[in-house]
Amino acid sequence: MISDNDRKKADDERAVIAGRSKETANFFLLEEQYHILHLTARILGRTVSMEDDEWSVALIAVDEALHSYAPDRGHFWNYAALVISSRLKDHFRKDSFSASEFSVSPDSFENEIPEDESAGITIEIQEKTAVVVDTRLRDEISAFETELNRFGIDLFDLPKASPKASKTRSACAKLISALFKPPPPLTDKLKASKNLPAAELIARTGIARKLIDKHRKYLIAAAIIADGDYPEMKEYLPVETNNEVNP
Repeated sequence: MISDNDRKKADDERAVIAGRSKETANFFLLEEQYHILHLTARILGRTVSMEDDEWSVALIAVDEALHSYAPDRGHFWNYAALVISSRLKDHFRKDSFSASEFSVSPDSFENEIPEDESAGITIEIQEKTAVVVDTRLRDEISAFETELNRFGIDLFDLPKASPKASKTRSACAKLISALFKPPPPLTDKLKASKNLPAAELIARTGIARKLIDKHRKYLIAAAIIADGDYPEMKEYLPVETNNEVNP
């Protein structure tokens, strides 16, 4: 059985990796969306759904936490909880609520935060600028999840299917670009078959089928984003497709 300390360490390591790029952060957010939702509900002391503005605030806050997190700041989810609570306070202030009506104790989190550690973090967080709530990314993720399901892929499959090594990420970027290169682009064949046209991709890139098969779900997901109406999510793609470079 995995100990609590080992689980925390694994979570912290994942957070550090996720914070290295927009792409890895995005997939972390997708994988952990229900964890974030549950954490936000615990912070607020009430039920929260993905239709609520508080959910959008929390999602943006965790993305911010990923890009500012370092292991010396303690357990990642404790740190993320503080960022979420700070951003929620900013949100409620913008809506003319009294800040005193929203209070959070570390005891409301699953893991307690030492007072000396949380004080320094809280001061640093409060000095950051307020987040402007934007539901566009949330709406895109919802539409993307629906489209992804048509290919028999679950949203939570993506982090495991995503390339980790730099060399593999470069190879996947090359494959994604190849899907959009004429003549002709392979996206119509992808949509019709609900699978990657592996033979054509191999011919165009020279990349081994083993790598294509291993990262199939990731490549399909990237193609869906690149070929669809997902302007926010396209920022996380590792490449620019031809239909974007040459409209």
